[in-house]
Amino acid sequence: MDEKEIAKGAEASESGAPGAKREFSGGALQRLWLRMEARVSRLTTPAYNPFYYLGALGIFFLWVILVSGVYLFLFYSISVKGAWLSVQDLTVNQWYLGGVMRSLHRYASDALVLVMLLHAVRCYMLDRYAHWRWVAWVSGIGIAWVIVAAGIFGYWMVWDQRAQLIATLSAHMLENIPIFGIPLSLNFARAEHLTDQFFYIILFIHFSSIFFLFILLLVHIVRVTRAVINPPRVLAYAVMAALFAVSFIRPATSAPQAELGRLVEAVPFDWFYMFIYPLLGYMSAHQLWGFLVAATLIAASVPWLTRSRRGPAVRLTLENCTGCELCMEDCPYQAIYMRKRTDGMPYPLEAVIVPKRCAGCGICMGSCDYNALDLPDMTEADVKARIRALSKELKEEGEGPGVLVFACAKGARLDGFTGPDGRLKGREWAGVVSLPCIGMLQPSMLSIPFEKSIGLDGVFVSSCRQGDCQYRKGDEWFTGRLHGYRPPLVRKSIDRSRIRTVYLSSAEEGEFFKLLDEFRSSLADRRE
Repeated sequence: MDEKEIAKGAEASESGAPGAKREFSGGALQRLWLRMEARVSRLTTPAYNPFYYLGALGIFFLWVILVSGVYLFLFYSISVKGAWLSVQDLTVNQWYLGGVMRSLHRYASDALVLVMLLHAVRCYMLDRYAHWRWVAWVSGIGIAWVIVAAGIFGYWMVWDQRAQLIATLSAHMLENIPIFGIPLSLNFARAEHLTDQFFYIILFIHFSSIFFLFILLLVHIVRVTRAVINPPRVLAYAVMAALFAVSFIRPATSAPQAELGRLVEAVPFDWFYMFIYPLLGYMSAHQLWGFLVAATLIAASVPWLTRSRRGPAVRLTLENCTGCELCMEDCPYQAIYMRKRTDGMPYPLEAVIVPKRCAGCGICMGSCDYNALDLPDMTEADVKARIRALSKELKEEGEGPGVLVFACAKGARLDGFTGPDGRLKGREWAGVVSLPCIGMLQPSMLSIPFEKSIGLDGVFVSSCRQGDCQYRKGDEWFTGRLHGYRPPLVRKSIDRSRIRTVYLSSAEEGEFFKLLDEFRSSLADRRE
Protein backbone atom coordinates (compact mmCIF):
# COMPACT_ATOMS: atom_id res chain seq x y z
CA MET A 1 0.00 0.00 0.00
CA ASP A 2 1.43 3.37 -1.00
CA GLU A 3 1.50 6.65 0.93
CA LYS A 4 -1.56 8.05 -0.91
CA GLU A 5 -3.73 5.15 0.21
CA ILE A 6 -2.53 5.49 3.78
CA ALA A 7 -3.18 9.24 3.79
CA LYS A 8 -6.67 8.68 2.31
CA GLY A 9 -7.48 6.17 5.04
CA ALA A 10 -6.24 8.59 7.70
CA GLU A 11 -8.48 11.33 6.26
CA ALA A 12 -11.45 9.00 6.38
CA SER A 13 -10.69 8.25 10.02
CA GLU A 14 -10.24 11.96 10.74
CA SER A 15 -13.63 12.91 9.38
CA GLY A 16 -15.43 9.98 10.96
CA ALA A 17 -16.35 11.47 14.32
CA PRO A 18 -16.59 14.83 16.10
CA GLY A 19 -13.31 15.87 17.62
CA ALA A 20 -11.34 13.43 15.48
CA LYS A 21 -9.49 16.26 13.73
CA ARG A 22 -8.03 17.61 16.95
CA GLU A 23 -6.91 14.13 18.03
CA PHE A 24 -5.31 13.46 14.64
CA SER A 25 -3.22 16.65 14.80
CA GLY A 26 -1.71 15.38 18.03
CA GLY A 27 -1.35 11.95 16.44
CA ALA A 28 0.75 13.41 13.60
CA LEU A 29 3.53 14.33 16.05
CA GLN A 30 3.23 10.92 17.64
CA ARG A 31 3.59 9.22 14.26
CA LEU A 32 6.67 11.33 13.48
CA TRP A 33 8.23 10.25 16.78
CA LEU A 34 7.38 6.59 16.17
CA ARG A 35 8.89 6.68 12.70
CA MET A 36 12.09 8.06 14.19
CA GLU A 37 12.12 5.21 16.73
CA ALA A 38 11.46 2.69 13.97
CA ARG A 39 14.57 3.90 12.13
CA VAL A 40 16.61 3.52 15.30
CA SER A 41 15.22 -0.02 15.71
CA ARG A 42 16.45 -0.90 12.23
CA LEU A 43 19.97 0.03 13.36
CA THR A 44 19.88 -1.50 16.84
CA THR A 45 17.01 -4.04 16.59
CA PRO A 46 14.00 -3.46 18.92
CA ALA A 47 15.68 -5.48 21.68
CA TYR A 48 18.39 -2.82 22.07
CA ASN A 49 16.60 0.35 21.02
CA PRO A 50 17.73 2.92 23.62
CA PHE A 51 14.41 4.78 23.39
CA TYR A 52 12.71 1.74 24.94
CA TYR A 53 15.03 1.89 27.97
CA LEU A 54 15.37 5.60 28.75
CA GLY A 55 14.21 5.16 32.36
CA ALA A 56 16.53 2.19 32.90
CA LEU A 57 19.42 4.12 31.30
CA GLY A 58 18.77 6.96 33.74
CA ILE A 59 19.15 4.57 36.68
CA PHE A 60 22.27 3.12 35.04
CA PHE A 61 23.80 6.61 34.84
CA LEU A 62 22.91 7.14 38.51
CA TRP A 63 24.98 4.06 39.40
CA VAL A 64 27.93 5.39 37.37
CA ILE A 65 27.59 8.76 39.13
CA LEU A 66 27.40 7.10 42.56
CA VAL A 67 30.42 4.81 42.09
CA SER A 68 32.61 7.51 40.53
CA GLY A 69 31.44 10.04 43.14
CA VAL A 70 32.46 7.78 46.04
CA TYR A 71 35.93 7.41 44.52
CA LEU A 72 36.30 11.18 44.05
CA PHE A 73 35.20 11.78 47.65
CA LEU A 74 38.07 9.62 48.95
CA PHE A 75 40.54 12.22 47.68
CA TYR A 76 38.48 15.37 48.16
CA SER A 77 39.63 18.02 50.64
CA ILE A 78 36.67 19.63 52.45
CA SER A 79 38.19 23.09 52.90
CA VAL A 80 38.38 26.49 51.26
CA LYS A 81 42.02 26.12 50.33
CA GLY A 82 42.03 22.43 49.53
CA ALA A 83 38.84 21.90 47.49
CA TRP A 84 40.14 23.13 44.12
CA LEU A 85 43.65 21.73 44.71
CA SER A 86 42.39 18.24 45.54
CA VAL A 87 40.17 18.11 42.44
CA GLN A 88 43.01 19.45 40.30
CA ASP A 89 45.39 16.85 41.72
CA LEU A 90 42.93 14.09 40.79
CA THR A 91 42.52 15.50 37.30
CA VAL A 92 46.19 16.12 36.46
CA ASN A 93 48.39 13.93 38.67
CA GLN A 94 46.03 10.94 38.76
CA TRP A 95 44.63 11.31 35.23
CA TYR A 96 44.84 7.56 34.56
CA LEU A 97 42.13 6.83 37.17
CA GLY A 98 41.07 9.91 39.12
CA GLY A 99 40.81 11.98 35.96
CA VAL A 100 38.82 9.24 34.25
CA MET A 101 36.54 8.92 37.26
CA ARG A 102 35.94 12.65 37.27
CA SER A 103 35.14 12.61 33.56
CA LEU A 104 32.78 9.66 33.99
CA HIS A 105 31.09 11.51 36.84
CA ARG A 106 30.65 14.62 34.70
CA TYR A 107 29.49 13.00 31.47
CA ALA A 108 27.20 10.48 33.19
CA SER A 109 25.58 13.46 34.95
CA ASP A 110 25.02 15.23 31.64
CA ALA A 111 23.73 12.02 30.03
CA LEU A 112 21.33 11.58 32.95
CA VAL A 113 19.72 14.95 32.23
CA LEU A 114 19.52 14.11 28.53
CA VAL A 115 17.80 10.72 28.96
CA MET A 116 15.55 12.20 31.66
CA LEU A 117 14.38 14.89 29.23
CA LEU A 118 13.90 12.38 26.39
CA HIS A 119 12.01 10.06 28.75
CA ALA A 120 9.59 12.86 29.67
CA VAL A 121 9.10 13.93 26.04
CA ARG A 122 8.55 10.32 24.95
CA CYS A 123 5.98 9.66 27.68
CA TYR A 124 4.10 12.78 26.60
CA MET A 125 4.33 12.06 22.87
CA LEU A 126 3.06 8.50 23.32
CA ASP A 127 0.31 9.45 25.79
CA ARG A 128 1.88 7.64 28.73
CA TYR A 129 1.49 10.15 31.53
CA ALA A 130 -2.17 10.42 32.58
CA HIS A 131 -4.76 8.54 34.63
CA TRP A 132 -3.11 5.49 36.25
CA ARG A 133 0.33 6.91 35.33
CA TRP A 134 -0.01 10.29 37.07
CA VAL A 135 2.03 9.22 40.10
CA ALA A 136 5.00 8.34 37.86
CA TRP A 137 4.71 11.66 35.97
CA VAL A 138 4.48 13.90 39.05
CA SER A 139 7.26 12.06 40.90
CA GLY A 140 9.35 12.35 37.73
CA ILE A 141 9.07 16.16 37.96
CA GLY A 142 10.39 15.94 41.52
CA ILE A 143 13.23 13.64 40.44
CA ALA A 144 14.23 16.12 37.74
CA TRP A 145 14.57 19.02 40.16
CA VAL A 146 16.50 16.95 42.72
CA ILE A 147 18.95 15.90 39.99
CA VAL A 148 19.41 19.49 38.78
CA ALA A 149 19.94 20.75 42.34
CA ALA A 150 22.43 17.95 43.06
CA GLY A 151 24.35 18.80 39.88
CA ILE A 152 24.52 22.50 40.75
CA PHE A 153 25.88 21.79 44.23
CA GLY A 154 28.29 19.30 42.68
CA TYR A 155 29.78 22.12 40.62
CA TRP A 156 30.16 24.19 43.81
CA MET A 157 32.41 21.51 45.29
CA VAL A 158 35.07 22.04 42.60
CA TRP A 159 35.39 25.67 43.75
CA ASP A 160 36.75 27.05 40.52
CA GLN A 161 35.61 30.26 38.84
CA ARG A 162 32.56 28.50 37.41
CA ALA A 163 31.59 27.39 40.92
CA GLN A 164 32.15 30.94 42.15
CA LEU A 165 29.80 32.33 39.51
CA ILE A 166 27.16 29.68 40.23
CA ALA A 167 27.45 30.26 43.98
CA THR A 168 27.10 34.03 43.60
CA LEU A 169 24.07 33.79 41.29
CA SER A 170 22.46 31.08 43.43
CA ALA A 171 22.95 33.14 46.56
CA HIS A 172 21.36 36.12 44.80
CA MET A 173 18.35 33.96 43.96
CA LEU A 174 18.06 32.42 47.42
CA GLU A 175 18.30 35.72 49.28
CA ASN A 176 15.15 36.82 47.46
CA ILE A 177 13.24 34.17 49.41
CA PRO A 178 11.84 35.88 52.57
CA ILE A 179 13.18 33.21 54.98
CA PHE A 180 16.75 34.55 54.68
CA GLY A 181 17.56 37.68 56.67
CA ILE A 182 21.15 38.58 55.68
CA PRO A 183 22.00 38.77 51.97
CA LEU A 184 23.70 35.44 51.21
CA SER A 185 25.83 36.94 48.43
CA LEU A 186 27.87 38.75 51.11
CA ASN A 187 29.42 35.35 51.93
CA PHE A 188 31.16 35.45 48.54
CA ALA A 189 32.23 39.09 48.66
CA ARG A 190 35.46 38.50 50.59
CA ALA A 191 37.63 35.46 51.24
CA GLU A 192 37.48 35.89 55.02
CA HIS A 193 33.69 35.48 54.93
CA LEU A 194 34.00 31.96 53.54
CA THR A 195 34.85 29.14 55.95
CA ASP A 196 35.39 25.40 55.71
CA GLN A 197 31.93 24.94 57.18
CA PHE A 198 30.51 26.11 53.87
CA PHE A 199 32.04 23.11 52.09
CA TYR A 200 30.70 20.70 54.69
CA ILE A 201 27.21 22.08 54.05
CA ILE A 202 27.61 21.79 50.28
CA LEU A 203 28.93 18.23 50.61
CA PHE A 204 26.01 17.28 52.85
CA ILE A 205 23.46 18.70 50.38
CA HIS A 206 25.14 17.01 47.42
CA PHE A 207 25.25 13.58 49.09
CA SER A 208 21.81 13.83 50.73
CA SER A 209 20.29 14.18 47.26
CA ILE A 210 20.93 10.43 46.85
CA PHE A 211 18.49 9.73 49.68
CA PHE A 212 15.75 11.89 48.17
CA LEU A 213 16.34 10.37 44.74
CA PHE A 214 15.99 6.87 46.19
CA ILE A 215 12.64 7.76 47.81
CA LEU A 216 11.31 9.46 44.68
CA LEU A 217 12.39 6.57 42.46
CA LEU A 218 10.48 4.16 44.69
CA VAL A 219 7.40 6.36 44.37
CA HIS A 220 8.03 6.61 40.62
CA ILE A 221 7.70 2.85 40.11
CA VAL A 222 5.41 1.98 43.02
CA ARG A 223 2.41 1.27 40.77
CA VAL A 224 4.38 -0.54 38.09
CA THR A 225 4.60 -4.33 38.06
CA ARG A 226 8.06 -5.64 37.15
CA ALA A 227 9.53 -2.21 36.50
CA VAL A 228 12.50 -2.27 34.12
CA ILE A 229 15.36 -0.73 36.09
CA ASN A 230 18.30 -2.22 34.18
CA PRO A 231 18.99 -1.82 30.46
CA PRO A 232 20.04 -4.89 28.44
CA ARG A 233 23.68 -5.82 29.00
CA VAL A 234 24.67 -5.12 25.41
CA LEU A 235 23.18 -1.63 25.63
CA ALA A 236 24.80 -1.01 29.02
CA TYR A 237 28.21 -2.06 27.68
CA ALA A 238 27.79 0.17 24.63
CA VAL A 239 26.82 3.18 26.76
CA MET A 240 29.71 2.56 29.16
CA ALA A 241 32.14 2.30 26.24
CA ALA A 242 30.82 5.63 24.92
CA LEU A 243 31.33 7.27 28.34
CA PHE A 244 34.91 5.99 28.51
CA ALA A 245 35.58 7.17 24.96
CA VAL A 246 34.35 10.71 25.69
CA SER A 247 36.27 10.73 28.98
CA PHE A 248 39.55 9.98 27.20
CA ILE A 249 38.93 12.15 24.14
CA ARG A 250 37.72 15.20 26.07
CA PRO A 251 38.44 14.81 29.80
CA ALA A 252 36.60 17.03 32.26
CA THR A 253 38.73 19.88 33.60
CA SER A 254 38.38 22.76 36.03
CA ALA A 255 38.30 26.47 35.38
CA PRO A 256 40.91 28.59 37.21
CA GLN A 257 40.66 28.60 41.01
CA ALA A 258 37.96 30.81 42.51
CA GLU A 259 39.12 34.22 43.77
CA LEU A 260 36.55 35.97 45.94
CA GLY A 261 36.39 39.69 45.42
CA ARG A 262 37.37 39.34 41.77
CA LEU A 263 34.78 39.53 39.00
CA VAL A 264 34.40 36.34 36.97
CA GLU A 265 34.28 37.23 33.28
CA ALA A 266 34.12 33.98 31.30
CA VAL A 267 33.80 30.38 32.47
CA PRO A 268 32.98 27.02 30.84
CA PHE A 269 29.21 26.64 30.66
CA ASP A 270 27.14 23.49 31.12
CA TRP A 271 23.64 23.89 29.69
CA PHE A 272 22.51 20.63 31.27
CA TYR A 273 22.65 22.10 34.79
CA MET A 274 23.21 25.85 34.41
CA PHE A 275 20.28 26.57 32.10
CA ILE A 276 18.50 28.58 34.82
CA TYR A 277 21.10 31.30 35.31
CA PRO A 278 21.00 32.98 31.85
CA LEU A 279 17.34 33.81 32.57
CA LEU A 280 18.55 36.28 35.22
CA GLY A 281 19.63 38.49 32.32
CA TYR A 282 15.98 38.85 31.27
CA MET A 283 14.10 38.90 34.58
CA SER A 284 14.62 39.64 38.25
CA ALA A 285 15.25 36.94 40.82
CA HIS A 286 11.66 37.27 42.08
CA GLN A 287 10.32 36.88 38.55
CA LEU A 288 12.58 33.90 37.92
CA TRP A 289 11.33 32.14 41.05
CA GLY A 290 7.77 32.81 39.96
CA PHE A 291 8.52 31.45 36.49
CA LEU A 292 10.16 28.28 37.85
CA VAL A 293 7.33 27.60 40.31
CA ALA A 294 4.68 28.20 37.64
CA ALA A 295 6.51 26.02 35.10
CA THR A 296 6.84 23.21 37.65
CA LEU A 297 3.15 23.36 38.61
CA ILE A 298 2.06 23.40 34.97
CA ALA A 299 4.35 20.44 34.15
CA ALA A 300 3.00 18.52 37.15
CA SER A 301 -0.58 19.31 36.07
CA VAL A 302 -0.15 17.91 32.55
CA PRO A 303 -1.83 14.55 33.41
CA TRP A 304 -5.05 16.46 34.17
CA LEU A 305 -4.76 19.22 31.56
CA THR A 306 -4.14 17.25 28.36
CA ARG A 307 -5.10 13.68 29.13
CA SER A 308 -6.96 11.54 26.62
CA ARG A 309 -10.19 9.69 27.28
CA ARG A 310 -9.91 6.83 29.72
CA GLY A 311 -11.49 3.43 29.09
CA PRO A 312 -13.67 1.72 31.71
CA ALA A 313 -12.10 -0.42 34.40
CA VAL A 314 -12.35 -4.19 34.23
CA ARG A 315 -15.15 -5.94 36.16
CA LEU A 316 -14.89 -9.15 38.18
CA THR A 317 -17.51 -11.92 38.26
CA LEU A 318 -16.57 -13.35 41.63
CA GLU A 319 -18.38 -16.69 41.29
CA ASN A 320 -16.19 -17.52 38.27
CA CYS A 321 -12.90 -16.55 39.96
CA THR A 322 -10.73 -19.51 41.03
CA GLY A 323 -8.08 -17.41 42.76
CA CYS A 324 -5.35 -18.66 40.39
CA GLU A 325 -3.44 -15.31 40.70
CA LEU A 326 -2.60 -15.18 36.97
CA CYS A 327 -4.51 -11.91 36.51
CA MET A 328 -2.57 -10.32 39.38
CA GLU A 329 0.73 -11.56 37.94
CA ASP A 330 -0.04 -10.18 34.48
CA CYS A 331 -1.56 -6.81 35.46
CA PRO A 332 0.99 -4.12 34.47
CA TYR A 333 -0.07 -1.50 37.06
CA GLN A 334 -0.87 -3.43 40.23
CA ALA A 335 -4.60 -2.86 39.72
CA ILE A 336 -5.41 -6.38 40.97
CA TYR A 337 -4.55 -7.97 44.29
CA MET A 338 -5.60 -11.19 46.02
CA ARG A 339 -7.35 -11.63 49.35
CA LYS A 340 -8.92 -14.47 51.33
CA ARG A 341 -12.14 -15.84 49.90
CA THR A 342 -15.27 -14.02 51.06
CA ASP A 343 -18.09 -15.87 49.25
CA GLY A 344 -17.67 -19.42 50.60
CA MET A 345 -16.46 -20.87 47.29
CA PRO A 346 -13.93 -23.75 47.63
CA TYR A 347 -10.91 -21.63 46.67
CA PRO A 348 -8.48 -20.00 49.11
CA LEU A 349 -8.21 -16.62 47.32
CA GLU A 350 -10.21 -14.18 45.24
CA ALA A 351 -9.16 -11.29 43.02
CA VAL A 352 -9.94 -7.66 43.90
CA ILE A 353 -9.93 -4.84 41.32
CA VAL A 354 -8.58 -1.34 42.09
CA PRO A 355 -10.47 0.76 39.49
CA LYS A 356 -8.30 3.90 39.83
CA ARG A 357 -5.22 1.93 38.83
CA CYS A 358 -6.89 -0.04 36.03
CA ALA A 359 -5.74 0.90 32.52
CA GLY A 360 -8.63 -0.89 30.81
CA CYS A 361 -6.10 -2.78 28.69
CA GLY A 362 -7.77 -6.19 29.06
CA ILE A 363 -4.47 -7.99 29.74
CA CYS A 364 -6.02 -9.66 32.77
CA MET A 365 -8.80 -11.03 30.55
CA GLY A 366 -6.13 -12.66 28.40
CA SER A 367 -4.76 -14.44 31.47
CA CYS A 368 -8.15 -15.70 32.70
CA ASP A 369 -9.59 -18.95 31.34
CA TYR A 370 -12.68 -18.87 33.54
CA ASN A 371 -14.71 -15.91 32.22
CA ALA A 372 -14.21 -14.08 35.52
CA LEU A 373 -13.03 -10.75 34.07
CA ASP A 374 -14.69 -8.46 31.55
CA LEU A 375 -14.38 -4.95 30.19
CA PRO A 376 -17.85 -3.35 30.36
CA ASP A 377 -17.69 -2.25 26.71
CA MET A 378 -15.96 -5.43 25.45
CA THR A 379 -16.95 -8.59 27.28
CA GLU A 380 -15.28 -11.92 26.64
CA ALA A 381 -18.58 -13.37 25.36
CA ASP A 382 -19.06 -10.51 22.89
CA VAL A 383 -15.49 -10.76 21.59
CA LYS A 384 -15.73 -14.52 21.08
CA ALA A 385 -19.07 -14.18 19.34
CA ARG A 386 -17.55 -11.56 17.04
CA ILE A 387 -14.55 -13.79 16.28
CA ARG A 388 -16.76 -16.78 15.50
CA ALA A 389 -19.16 -14.83 13.27
CA LEU A 390 -16.43 -13.05 11.32
CA SER A 391 -14.40 -16.24 10.89
CA LYS A 392 -17.41 -18.08 9.44
CA GLU A 393 -18.12 -15.22 7.03
CA LEU A 394 -14.51 -15.21 5.81
CA LYS A 395 -14.55 -18.98 5.33
CA GLU A 396 -17.90 -19.17 3.55
CA GLU A 397 -17.83 -16.02 1.42
CA GLY A 398 -14.18 -15.53 0.54
CA GLU A 399 -12.29 -16.78 -2.48
CA GLY A 400 -8.86 -18.08 -1.63
CA PRO A 401 -7.39 -18.19 1.87
CA GLY A 402 -9.27 -16.22 4.51
CA VAL A 403 -7.38 -14.48 7.31
CA LEU A 404 -8.64 -13.20 10.65
CA VAL A 405 -6.61 -10.29 11.99
CA PHE A 406 -6.28 -9.67 15.72
CA ALA A 407 -5.10 -6.06 15.87
CA CYS A 408 -3.73 -4.18 18.86
CA ALA A 409 -5.41 -0.77 19.01
CA LYS A 410 -2.01 0.78 19.78
CA GLY A 411 -0.25 -1.06 16.97
CA ALA A 412 -0.49 -0.44 13.21
CA ARG A 413 -3.26 2.09 12.73
CA LEU A 414 -6.17 0.59 10.76
CA ASP A 415 -8.73 3.37 11.26
CA GLY A 416 -10.31 4.15 7.92
CA PHE A 417 -9.13 0.88 6.36
CA THR A 418 -11.91 -1.31 7.78
CA GLY A 419 -15.56 -1.30 6.75
CA PRO A 420 -18.57 -1.52 9.09
CA ASP A 421 -18.53 -5.31 8.66
CA GLY A 422 -14.96 -5.54 9.96
CA ARG A 423 -13.46 -6.40 6.56
CA LEU A 424 -10.36 -4.66 5.29
CA LYS A 425 -11.19 -2.38 2.35
CA GLY A 426 -9.74 -3.84 -0.84
CA ARG A 427 -8.89 -7.05 1.03
CA GLU A 428 -12.29 -8.54 1.80
CA TRP A 429 -10.60 -11.87 2.49
CA ALA A 430 -9.34 -10.40 5.80
CA GLY A 431 -11.45 -9.40 8.80
CA VAL A 432 -10.25 -7.41 11.80
CA VAL A 433 -10.97 -7.88 15.49
CA SER A 434 -9.43 -4.91 17.33
CA LEU A 435 -8.37 -5.29 20.98
CA PRO A 436 -7.18 -2.59 23.43
CA CYS A 437 -3.97 -4.58 23.88
CA ILE A 438 -2.79 -7.77 22.23
CA GLY A 439 -2.26 -9.14 25.75
CA MET A 440 -6.06 -9.43 25.93
CA LEU A 441 -6.00 -12.18 23.27
CA GLN A 442 -6.86 -15.38 25.14
CA PRO A 443 -5.66 -18.75 23.83
CA SER A 444 -9.33 -19.77 23.62
CA MET A 445 -10.03 -16.73 21.39
CA LEU A 446 -7.08 -17.58 19.16
CA SER A 447 -8.29 -21.15 18.67
CA ILE A 448 -11.82 -20.24 17.50
CA PRO A 449 -10.93 -19.64 13.80
CA PHE A 450 -9.28 -23.08 13.71
CA GLU A 451 -12.29 -24.99 15.07
CA LYS A 452 -13.45 -27.86 12.81
CA SER A 453 -16.78 -26.16 12.22
CA ILE A 454 -14.96 -23.12 10.84
CA GLY A 455 -11.53 -24.17 9.55
CA LEU A 456 -10.22 -20.73 8.62
CA ASP A 457 -6.89 -20.71 6.77
CA GLY A 458 -4.90 -18.41 9.00
CA VAL A 459 -4.69 -15.88 11.83
CA PHE A 460 -2.62 -12.70 11.61
CA VAL A 461 -1.74 -11.10 14.96
CA SER A 462 -0.68 -7.45 14.81
CA SER A 463 0.91 -6.32 18.08
CA CYS A 464 2.56 -3.03 18.97
CA ARG A 465 6.35 -2.82 18.84
CA GLN A 466 8.08 -5.68 20.65
CA GLY A 467 9.48 -4.40 23.93
CA ASP A 468 7.44 -1.18 23.70
CA CYS A 469 3.89 -2.21 24.57
CA GLN A 470 1.65 0.73 25.47
CA TYR A 471 0.68 -1.29 28.55
CA ARG A 472 4.22 -2.51 29.17
CA LYS A 473 3.91 -6.31 28.92
CA GLY A 474 1.02 -7.20 26.62
CA ASP A 475 3.17 -8.30 23.68
CA GLU A 476 5.47 -10.31 25.94
CA TRP A 477 2.62 -12.12 27.70
CA PHE A 478 0.92 -13.04 24.39
CA THR A 479 4.19 -14.31 22.90
CA GLY A 480 4.75 -16.43 26.00
CA ARG A 481 1.28 -17.99 25.73
CA LEU A 482 1.74 -18.69 22.03
CA HIS A 483 5.11 -20.38 22.51
CA GLY A 484 4.08 -22.33 25.59
CA TYR A 485 6.01 -20.78 28.46
CA ARG A 486 3.37 -18.56 30.07
CA PRO A 487 -0.10 -19.77 31.12
CA PRO A 488 -2.75 -19.99 29.87
CA LEU A 489 -1.17 -21.74 26.89
CA VAL A 490 -2.23 -21.86 23.25
CA ARG A 491 -3.05 -25.45 22.30
CA LYS A 492 -0.10 -27.38 20.84
CA SER A 493 -2.43 -28.99 18.29
CA ILE A 494 -2.80 -25.66 16.44
CA ASP A 495 -0.45 -25.44 13.47
CA ARG A 496 1.84 -22.50 14.29
CA SER A 497 2.61 -21.97 10.59
CA ARG A 498 -0.98 -20.79 10.19
CA ILE A 499 -0.38 -18.04 12.76
CA ARG A 500 1.75 -15.01 11.95
CA THR A 501 2.66 -12.44 14.60
CA VAL A 502 4.06 -9.03 13.65
CA TYR A 503 5.16 -6.17 15.89
CA LEU A 504 4.47 -2.71 14.48
CA SER A 505 3.93 0.82 15.75
CA SER A 506 0.90 2.94 14.83
CA ALA A 507 3.00 4.67 12.16
CA GLU A 508 3.67 1.48 10.18
CA GLU A 509 0.42 0.75 8.32
CA GLY A 510 2.30 0.22 5.07
CA GLU A 511 4.44 -2.49 6.64
CA PHE A 512 1.29 -4.09 8.10
CA PHE A 513 -0.35 -4.53 4.69
CA LYS A 514 2.88 -5.74 3.12
CA LEU A 515 3.31 -8.46 5.75
CA LEU A 516 -0.38 -9.39 5.63
CA ASP A 517 -0.20 -9.90 1.87
CA GLU A 518 2.93 -12.01 2.23
CA PHE A 519 1.23 -14.16 4.87
CA ARG A 520 -1.78 -14.76 2.66
CA SER A 521 0.51 -15.72 -0.22
CA SER A 522 2.19 -18.30 2.01
CA LEU A 523 -1.24 -19.72 2.92
CA ALA A 524 -2.15 -19.92 -0.77
CA ASP A 525 1.07 -21.84 -1.44
CA ARG A 526 0.09 -24.35 1.25
CA ARG A 527 -3.19 -25.01 -0.56
CA GLU A 528 -1.46 -25.95 -3.81
